Amino acid sequence: MATRLRLYVALLTLFCLALCSASAQAQSGAVQGAPASPYKVLRSISGASGREDSGRYLMEDPKSVFVAGKDQKVIVYFEWEGPLGQHHFEGLWKSPEGKIVLISDFRYEAKGPRYSGYWTMLLSDGMPSGEWNLEARIDGEPAGSLSFVITGSATAAASSGPKLLTSGELYQKALETTVTVEKLDADGTLLAKGSGFWVGEGRLMTAFSLIDGATNVRLLSRDGLQLTTNEALAWNRWQDWALLKVAGGGKSWLKRGPADPLKVGDRCVFLEIGAAGAKLADGSITGKNTFPKAGERLLLASGVTTFSFGGPLLDEYGNYAGVLGGSVLPGGEPVPILRLLSDTQGSGASTDWDTTGLAVPQTLIGDLPANAASTHFADLATRGEFLPPVAKSKSILTATFTTNMDKLGPGIYPRDYKEVLSHKDKKAAFYVNWQNSNKEKFSCVLQLFNADNKMLTESKAREVSLGPGKEVFTTWEIPVTAMPAGIYRVDLLVGGKPGLREFFRVAD
Repeated sequence: MATRLRLYVALLTLFCLALCSASAQAQSGAVQGAPASPYKVLRSISGASGREDSGRYLMEDPKSVFVAGKDQKVIVYFEWEGPLGQHHFEGLWKSPEGKIVLISDFRYEAKGPRYSGYWTMLLSDGMPSGEWNLEARIDGEPAGSLSFVITGSATAAASSGPKLLTSGELYQKALETTVTVEKLDADGTLLAKGSGFWVGEGRLMTAFSLIDGATNVRLLSRDGLQLTTNEALAWNRWQDWALLKVAGGGKSWLKRGPADPLKVGDRCVFLEIGAAGAKLADGSITGKNTFPKAGERLLLASGVTTFSFGGPLLDEYGNYAGVLGGSVLPGGEPVPILRLLSDTQGSGASTDWDTTGLAVPQTLIGDLPANAASTHFADLATRGEFLPPVAKSKSILTATFTTNMDKLGPGIYPRDYKEVLSHKDKKAAFYVNWQNSNKEKFSCVLQLFNADNKMLTESKAREVSLGPGKEVFTTWEIPVTAMPAGIYRVDLLVGGKPGLREFFRVAD
């Protein structure tokens, strides 16, 4: 038996611990077993050293990447919750090729609902490098698995391929290269907040939606550095990406991923940014879709927060594989627009867009010469590339598209609330209910645009007078029967400035 162990250049020893608590002082990652398994994994962790202490096992050096020749062993530890009684435990060590190298087993009587165990594998220079896996089984049932990487061996030194990064390394790389992007108007008012990432010295990639309508943008790095810019080197408003020129920025940046497009099932990650901070999220590719004019979008395993829009989607090697956000219609938020489009796909399948993130694949973004000229935001606004920013009016109580309204007393109220209008509708309208506890008087105008930002019609100005206890109703007819099928938007100007922006679809 010892001779067979030497063939795999590994010596495996198995230890069983007594009943222990699920609490732990070391970092851990829960790995779930198969849904049908009666054994629930409470915790699993790998490391290079540990010790037993009063019936518990303490991992003293937790890690997921091991260097052969430097680290002496790999320890994989599990805690389970399951049935009491006598159980048969098996540990299956799998090499990077997916082959089962060795199987070790033992029997243990569980006298409490929680039990634990760990396996140890000694390292040597001759071991294959790459991603290893330990699969645990109890009574033949799946009881969790844990992956780890072995590198630094002679096999790894001979390899010329790129290095797979650990989750910790990917997280750190994303943090170092990602900045907060604040979209500002001429008065310095914050219009939106998202992310961007450095792709070269003085070059920042972000979503086009984060510069659309801006006078300038302010960039905030995690080391306290603040920069501003109003210059774009390249952009595509339909594909939703923009490359900005930033003086004095970009000391550490991301490289573009390989020319080969990502495939469904490829593992990617991104920074999910929220009020509590930034965490690494699963951005694995779960699907792809192609939209008219907008092009291809990658569908991600996790939804993307608005604060993460414009940030990088990273592949396993730390290259940027895409730009998060990926709106498929300029000026529109991804999830509401996708809901509008979903009925037009003709597949009959429903997609939960709320839990699906989008990214623009980096393969859509062309290379730029180092001496590329920049364009000021003001010029983009003059060309009609920008949509005017919206400062939502506080006097708008409700607003909706409708095909049926009732007159109740002095007011008019919609009987339906629609986002999709049909050529079969005899009439359609945009309805606004105004209300303000203070006295206010202003004019309002409704503008109708197609998806290319071409104004189709503009209403005459209407005067609105508000005050305490006063409710005002305004409607504008939508000429739906004369409009080709497609996506449209309305801008409601309040006092000459956009106070509301809504999108709708006309269907046959």
